[in-house]
Amino acid sequence: MAHWQVIVGNIGTVYDGANGFTARQDYNDYVGFSRASYGRASGESVVLFRDGEIELEHAATEES
Repeated sequence: MAHWQVIVGNIGTVYDGANGFTARQDYNDYVGFSRASYGRASGESVVLFRDGEIELEHAATEES
């Protein structure tokens, strides 16, 4: 069984477990939060790991 993690820039680990569906759902949610201009996750990087390897990655945005 795979081990999944979702890590968000200045927040840290927001998911750590065995459910890939939940991990992907959380990843997509936090990518949306990162793209928003409000909240703690705004502009932050979001990374989805599967068994310690990067599965998906959303890069942080630079503020001017």
